[in-house]
Amino acid sequence: MYQILIVDDDSIMRRALNVMINKMDGFEVCGEAATGTEAVKVYEKTHPDIIFMDILMPGLTGLDVAKLIREKDKETTIYLLSAYKNFNLAKEAVKLQIKEYLLKPLSMSALSELLTNYKRDKEGSISHYLNSFEEVVSQGDFRKVYYGLEEPINRIYKKYGDDQEKLVEIFRYVGQRLIAQSIVDDNGTADVESLFPLNECLISEPMIAQLWLFKVMNYVYEREAVRRYPVLQNVFVYIDENIHSDIGLNQIIESCSISQGYLSRIFKSQFQVSVMEYLHLKKMHLAKGYFYLTNDSVAEVAFKLGYNESNYFSKVFKKYENKTVQQYRKSMQAKRGTA
Repeated sequence: MYQILIVDDDSIMRRALNVMINKMDGFEVCGEAATGTEAVKVYEKTHPDIIFMDILMPGLTGLDVAKLIREKDKETTIYLLSAYKNFNLAKEAVKLQIKEYLLKPLSMSALSELLTNYKRDKEGSISHYLNSFEEVVSQGDFRKVYYGLEEPINRIYKKYGDDQEKLVEIFRYVGQRLIAQSIVDDNGTADVESLFPLNECLISEPMIAQLWLFKVMNYVYEREAVRRYPVLQNVFVYIDENIHSDIGLNQIIESCSISQGYLSRIFKSQFQVSVMEYLHLKKMHLAKGYFYLTNDSVAEVAFKLGYNESNYFSKVFKKYENKTVQQYRKSMQAKRGTA
Protein backbone atom coordinates (compact mmCIF):
# COMPACT_ATOMS: atom_id res chain seq x y z
CA MET A 1 0.00 0.00 0.00
CA TYR A 2 1.54 3.31 -1.10
CA GLN A 3 1.35 6.05 1.54
CA ILE A 4 0.37 9.61 0.56
CA LEU A 5 0.79 12.89 2.45
CA ILE A 6 -1.49 15.81 1.52
CA VAL A 7 -0.22 19.34 2.21
CA ASP A 8 -2.50 22.31 1.52
CA ASP A 9 -3.75 25.25 3.56
CA ASP A 10 -7.15 24.84 1.89
CA SER A 11 -9.14 22.33 3.97
CA ILE A 12 -11.62 21.76 1.13
CA MET A 13 -8.77 20.83 -1.23
CA ARG A 14 -7.30 18.46 1.36
CA ARG A 15 -10.67 16.82 1.86
CA ALA A 16 -11.29 16.45 -1.89
CA LEU A 17 -7.89 14.82 -2.45
CA ASN A 18 -8.40 12.53 0.52
CA VAL A 19 -11.75 11.30 -0.79
CA MET A 20 -10.40 10.70 -4.31
CA ILE A 21 -7.25 8.92 -3.12
CA ASN A 22 -9.26 6.57 -0.92
CA LYS A 23 -11.10 5.42 -4.03
CA MET A 24 -7.83 4.30 -5.62
CA ASP A 25 -6.68 0.73 -5.09
CA GLY A 26 -3.23 0.43 -3.54
CA PHE A 27 -3.04 3.95 -2.11
CA GLU A 28 -3.97 5.48 1.24
CA VAL A 29 -3.56 8.85 2.94
CA CYS A 30 -1.11 8.56 5.83
CA GLY A 31 -1.31 12.20 6.91
CA GLU A 32 -2.38 15.77 6.21
CA ALA A 33 -0.82 19.16 6.89
CA ALA A 34 -2.09 22.72 6.53
CA THR A 35 1.28 24.51 6.67
CA GLY A 36 4.81 23.89 5.50
CA THR A 37 6.11 23.59 9.06
CA GLU A 38 3.45 21.03 9.88
CA ALA A 39 4.24 19.20 6.63
CA VAL A 40 7.88 18.69 7.66
CA LYS A 41 6.78 17.23 11.01
CA VAL A 42 4.23 14.87 9.44
CA TYR A 43 6.75 13.83 6.77
CA GLU A 44 9.37 12.94 9.40
CA LYS A 45 6.78 10.90 11.28
CA THR A 46 5.20 9.04 8.35
CA HIS A 47 7.87 8.93 5.59
CA PRO A 48 5.29 8.76 2.78
CA ASP A 49 5.86 7.39 -0.71
CA ILE A 50 4.08 10.36 -2.31
CA ILE A 51 3.44 13.99 -1.31
CA PHE A 52 0.81 16.23 -2.89
CA MET A 53 1.76 19.75 -1.80
CA ASP A 54 0.48 23.24 -2.47
CA ILE A 55 3.19 25.67 -3.54
CA LEU A 56 1.87 28.80 -1.83
CA MET A 57 1.23 28.41 1.90
CA PRO A 58 1.74 30.63 4.96
CA GLY A 59 5.29 30.42 6.32
CA LEU A 60 7.26 27.69 4.56
CA THR A 61 6.15 27.35 0.94
CA GLY A 62 5.82 24.06 -0.91
CA LEU A 63 9.20 24.69 -2.54
CA ASP A 64 10.78 25.36 0.86
CA VAL A 65 9.46 22.07 2.18
CA ALA A 66 10.58 20.24 -0.96
CA LYS A 67 14.11 21.61 -0.51
CA LEU A 68 14.23 20.40 3.10
CA ILE A 69 13.00 16.95 2.12
CA ARG A 70 15.38 16.64 -0.82
CA GLU A 71 18.36 17.33 1.45
CA LYS A 72 17.89 13.86 2.95
CA ASP A 73 15.41 12.05 0.72
CA LYS A 74 15.71 11.65 -3.04
CA GLU A 75 13.14 8.85 -3.31
CA THR A 76 9.81 10.28 -2.10
CA THR A 77 7.75 11.42 -5.09
CA ILE A 78 6.58 15.03 -4.76
CA TYR A 79 3.77 16.61 -6.79
CA LEU A 80 3.41 20.37 -6.43
CA LEU A 81 -0.04 21.93 -6.72
CA SER A 82 -0.82 25.48 -7.81
CA ALA A 83 -3.91 27.45 -8.81
CA TYR A 84 -2.05 29.09 -11.70
CA LYS A 85 0.90 28.52 -14.02
CA ASN A 86 4.21 30.09 -13.08
CA PHE A 87 7.23 29.45 -15.30
CA ASN A 88 9.79 30.39 -12.64
CA LEU A 89 8.21 28.10 -10.06
CA ALA A 90 8.11 25.30 -12.60
CA LYS A 91 11.86 25.71 -13.21
CA GLU A 92 12.52 25.53 -9.47
CA ALA A 93 10.41 22.40 -9.28
CA VAL A 94 12.55 20.71 -11.93
CA LYS A 95 15.71 21.49 -9.95
CA LEU A 96 14.20 19.78 -6.90
CA GLN A 97 13.31 16.63 -8.84
CA ILE A 98 9.61 17.31 -8.46
CA LYS A 99 7.66 14.65 -10.34
CA GLU A 100 5.05 17.03 -11.76
CA TYR A 101 3.78 20.57 -11.40
CA LEU A 102 -0.04 20.26 -11.29
CA LEU A 103 -2.80 22.81 -11.67
CA LYS A 104 -5.65 22.92 -9.15
CA PRO A 105 -8.30 21.71 -8.92
CA LEU A 106 -7.19 18.18 -9.69
CA SER A 107 -9.91 16.03 -11.27
CA MET A 108 -10.55 12.39 -10.38
CA SER A 109 -9.58 11.29 -13.89
CA ALA A 110 -6.30 13.22 -13.76
CA LEU A 111 -5.47 11.88 -10.30
CA SER A 112 -6.36 8.35 -11.36
CA GLU A 113 -4.08 8.53 -14.38
CA LEU A 114 -1.29 10.02 -12.28
CA LEU A 115 -1.39 7.33 -9.58
CA THR A 116 -1.93 4.50 -12.05
CA ASN A 117 1.22 5.56 -13.91
CA TYR A 118 3.08 5.88 -10.61
CA LYS A 119 2.09 2.38 -9.57
CA ARG A 120 2.97 0.91 -12.97
CA ASP A 121 6.39 2.57 -13.00
CA LYS A 122 7.17 1.51 -9.45
CA GLU A 123 6.10 -2.07 -9.86
CA GLY A 124 7.44 -2.40 -13.38
CA SER A 125 10.99 -1.72 -12.23
CA ILE A 126 10.99 -4.72 -9.90
CA SER A 127 8.44 -7.01 -11.56
CA HIS A 128 11.09 -8.86 -13.59
CA TYR A 129 12.70 -9.97 -10.31
CA LEU A 130 9.32 -11.25 -9.18
CA ASN A 131 9.12 -13.35 -12.33
CA SER A 132 12.27 -15.27 -11.33
CA PHE A 133 10.78 -16.23 -7.98
CA GLU A 134 7.36 -16.99 -9.44
CA GLU A 135 9.08 -19.47 -11.73
CA VAL A 136 10.53 -21.25 -8.70
CA VAL A 137 7.02 -21.57 -7.26
CA SER A 138 5.41 -22.67 -10.52
CA GLN A 139 7.86 -25.56 -10.97
CA GLY A 140 6.44 -27.24 -7.87
CA ASP A 141 9.82 -28.69 -6.87
CA PHE A 142 10.84 -27.81 -3.32
CA ARG A 143 14.50 -28.39 -4.14
CA LYS A 144 14.24 -25.31 -6.38
CA VAL A 145 13.31 -23.29 -3.30
CA TYR A 146 16.42 -24.53 -1.52
CA TYR A 147 18.80 -24.16 -4.45
CA GLY A 148 17.12 -21.64 -6.77
CA LEU A 149 17.06 -18.45 -4.72
CA GLU A 150 20.73 -17.54 -4.60
CA GLU A 151 21.18 -16.57 -8.26
CA PRO A 152 18.23 -14.13 -8.62
CA ILE A 153 19.00 -12.66 -5.19
CA ASN A 154 22.61 -12.07 -6.20
CA ARG A 155 21.40 -10.25 -9.33
CA ILE A 156 19.32 -7.95 -7.16
CA TYR A 157 22.27 -7.19 -4.89
CA LYS A 158 24.58 -6.62 -7.82
CA LYS A 159 22.33 -3.76 -8.90
CA TYR A 160 20.95 -2.45 -5.60
CA GLY A 161 23.41 -3.71 -2.98
CA ASP A 162 24.21 -0.19 -1.76
CA ASP A 163 20.58 0.96 -1.65
CA GLN A 164 19.03 -0.50 1.49
CA GLU A 165 15.66 1.20 0.98
CA LYS A 166 15.38 -0.26 -2.51
CA LEU A 167 16.30 -3.72 -1.25
CA VAL A 168 13.58 -3.56 1.40
CA GLU A 169 11.10 -2.33 -1.20
CA ILE A 170 11.95 -5.14 -3.63
CA PHE A 171 11.79 -7.99 -1.13
CA ARG A 172 8.62 -6.76 0.54
CA TYR A 173 7.01 -6.42 -2.87
CA VAL A 174 8.17 -9.87 -4.01
CA GLY A 175 7.12 -11.48 -0.73
CA GLN A 176 3.72 -9.82 -0.73
CA ARG A 177 3.00 -10.75 -4.34
CA LEU A 178 4.02 -14.37 -3.80
CA ILE A 179 1.82 -14.67 -0.73
CA ALA A 180 -1.06 -12.88 -2.47
CA GLN A 181 -1.01 -15.55 -5.15
CA SER A 182 -1.32 -18.36 -2.60
CA ILE A 183 -4.43 -19.45 -0.76
CA VAL A 184 -4.04 -17.93 2.68
CA ASP A 185 -7.29 -18.02 4.62
CA ASP A 186 -10.97 -17.29 4.36
CA ASN A 187 -10.40 -13.63 5.14
CA GLY A 188 -8.21 -12.84 2.15
CA THR A 189 -4.52 -12.23 1.67
CA ALA A 190 -2.19 -11.97 4.65
CA ASP A 191 0.46 -9.28 4.93
CA VAL A 192 4.02 -10.48 4.39
CA GLU A 193 5.39 -8.12 7.05
CA SER A 194 3.09 -9.52 9.73
CA LEU A 195 3.96 -13.11 8.78
CA PHE A 196 7.68 -12.65 8.18
CA PRO A 197 9.07 -9.34 9.53
CA LEU A 198 12.02 -8.20 7.44
CA ASN A 199 15.11 -7.13 9.39
CA GLU A 200 15.94 -3.87 7.64
CA CYS A 201 19.25 -3.59 9.48
CA LEU A 202 20.52 -6.89 8.06
CA ILE A 203 18.94 -6.84 4.60
CA SER A 204 22.15 -5.38 3.16
CA GLU A 205 23.50 -8.95 3.29
CA PRO A 206 22.32 -11.31 0.49
CA MET A 207 22.32 -14.34 2.78
CA ILE A 208 19.76 -12.70 5.06
CA ALA A 209 17.50 -12.12 2.07
CA GLN A 210 17.95 -15.75 1.06
CA LEU A 211 17.06 -17.01 4.54
CA TRP A 212 14.02 -14.72 4.66
CA LEU A 213 12.75 -15.55 1.19
CA PHE A 214 13.09 -19.28 1.84
CA LYS A 215 10.56 -18.90 4.66
CA VAL A 216 8.19 -16.99 2.38
CA MET A 217 8.51 -19.60 -0.38
CA ASN A 218 8.01 -22.45 2.08
CA TYR A 219 4.82 -20.76 3.27
CA VAL A 220 3.54 -20.44 -0.30
CA TYR A 221 4.29 -24.10 -1.05
CA GLU A 222 2.56 -25.22 2.15
CA ARG A 223 -0.56 -23.10 1.52
CA GLU A 224 -0.95 -24.48 -1.97
CA ALA A 225 -0.49 -28.05 -0.70
CA VAL A 226 -3.07 -27.54 2.06
CA ARG A 227 -5.50 -26.03 -0.42
CA ARG A 228 -5.37 -29.26 -2.40
CA TYR A 229 -4.93 -31.68 0.51
CA PRO A 230 -6.26 -30.19 3.79
CA VAL A 231 -4.93 -33.19 5.73
CA LEU A 232 -1.41 -31.81 5.20
CA GLN A 233 -2.14 -28.88 7.52
CA ASN A 234 -1.58 -31.11 10.56
CA VAL A 235 1.60 -32.49 9.01
CA PHE A 236 3.11 -29.02 8.54
CA VAL A 237 2.10 -27.94 12.04
CA TYR A 238 3.70 -31.04 13.53
CA ILE A 239 6.92 -30.55 11.55
CA ASP A 240 7.18 -26.87 12.51
CA GLU A 241 6.52 -27.59 16.19
CA ASN A 242 9.11 -30.38 16.26
CA ILE A 243 11.69 -29.09 13.78
CA HIS A 244 14.28 -28.91 16.59
CA SER A 245 13.65 -32.50 17.66
CA ASP A 246 14.73 -35.90 16.35
CA ILE A 247 11.58 -36.81 14.41
CA GLY A 248 11.02 -39.26 11.60
CA LEU A 249 8.28 -40.43 9.30
CA ASN A 250 6.77 -42.79 11.90
CA GLN A 251 6.25 -40.01 14.43
CA ILE A 252 4.66 -37.80 11.76
CA ILE A 253 2.14 -40.37 10.54
CA GLU A 254 1.25 -41.46 14.09
CA SER A 255 0.74 -37.91 15.34
CA CYS A 256 -1.25 -36.85 12.28
CA SER A 257 -3.29 -40.07 11.93
CA ILE A 258 -2.44 -40.57 8.27
CA SER A 259 -1.19 -43.64 6.43
CA GLN A 260 2.43 -43.67 5.30
CA GLY A 261 1.56 -44.61 1.73
CA TYR A 262 -1.04 -41.87 1.30
CA LEU A 263 1.15 -39.19 2.90
CA SER A 264 4.15 -40.15 0.78
CA ARG A 265 2.09 -40.07 -2.40
CA ILE A 266 0.36 -36.71 -1.92
CA PHE A 267 3.49 -35.09 -0.51
CA LYS A 268 5.60 -36.16 -3.47
CA SER A 269 2.92 -34.85 -5.85
CA GLN A 270 3.07 -31.39 -4.27
CA PHE A 271 6.76 -30.99 -3.46
CA GLN A 272 8.57 -33.45 -5.75
CA VAL A 273 10.52 -34.57 -2.68
CA SER A 274 9.80 -37.09 0.07
CA VAL A 275 8.60 -36.04 3.51
CA MET A 276 12.00 -36.78 5.03
CA GLU A 277 13.89 -34.91 2.33
CA TYR A 278 11.60 -31.93 2.92
CA LEU A 279 12.35 -32.17 6.65
CA HIS A 280 16.11 -32.30 6.02
CA LEU A 281 15.94 -29.32 3.63
CA LYS A 282 14.12 -27.25 6.23
CA LYS A 283 16.64 -28.22 8.89
CA MET A 284 19.59 -27.43 6.61
CA HIS A 285 18.04 -24.04 5.91
CA LEU A 286 17.99 -23.36 9.65
CA ALA A 287 21.51 -24.73 10.00
CA LYS A 288 22.81 -22.27 7.40
CA GLY A 289 21.23 -19.48 9.40
CA TYR A 290 22.94 -20.63 12.60
CA PHE A 291 26.32 -20.95 10.89
CA TYR A 292 25.96 -17.55 9.24
CA LEU A 293 24.68 -15.60 12.23
CA THR A 294 26.36 -17.33 15.19
CA ASN A 295 29.64 -18.93 16.20
CA ASP A 296 27.92 -22.13 17.32
CA SER A 297 29.92 -25.30 16.83
CA VAL A 298 28.78 -28.12 14.55
CA ALA A 299 27.78 -30.16 17.60
CA GLU A 300 25.73 -27.28 19.02
CA VAL A 301 23.85 -26.70 15.76
CA ALA A 302 23.28 -30.42 15.28
CA PHE A 303 21.80 -30.66 18.78
CA LYS A 304 19.55 -27.62 18.19
CA LEU A 305 18.11 -29.31 15.11
CA GLY A 306 17.50 -32.72 16.66
CA TYR A 307 20.51 -34.56 15.24
CA ASN A 308 21.92 -36.66 18.07
CA GLU A 309 25.22 -37.28 16.29
CA SER A 310 27.19 -34.39 14.84
CA ASN A 311 28.91 -36.72 12.34
CA TYR A 312 25.56 -37.71 10.86
CA PHE A 313 24.48 -34.07 10.78
CA SER A 314 27.70 -33.16 8.94
CA LYS A 315 27.03 -35.86 6.34
CA VAL A 316 23.50 -34.56 5.77
CA PHE A 317 24.79 -30.99 5.49
CA LYS A 318 27.43 -31.97 2.94
CA LYS A 319 24.86 -33.96 0.96
CA TYR A 320 22.66 -30.90 0.43
CA GLU A 321 25.32 -28.17 0.33
CA ASN A 322 28.03 -30.13 -1.50
CA LYS A 323 30.56 -28.74 0.97
CA THR A 324 31.55 -29.30 4.58
CA VAL A 325 30.42 -26.98 7.35
CA GLN A 326 33.94 -25.56 7.54
CA GLN A 327 33.98 -24.89 3.80
CA TYR A 328 30.54 -23.30 4.02
CA ARG A 329 31.59 -21.00 6.85
CA LYS A 330 34.72 -19.97 4.98
CA SER A 331 32.71 -19.12 1.87
CA MET A 332 30.28 -17.05 3.94
CA GLN A 333 33.11 -15.22 5.68
CA ALA A 334 34.66 -14.42 2.31
CA LYS A 335 31.37 -12.98 1.06
CA ARG A 336 31.12 -10.80 4.16
CA GLY A 337 34.73 -9.72 3.77
CA THR A 338 35.74 -11.12 7.14
CA ALA A 339 37.88 -14.03 6.03
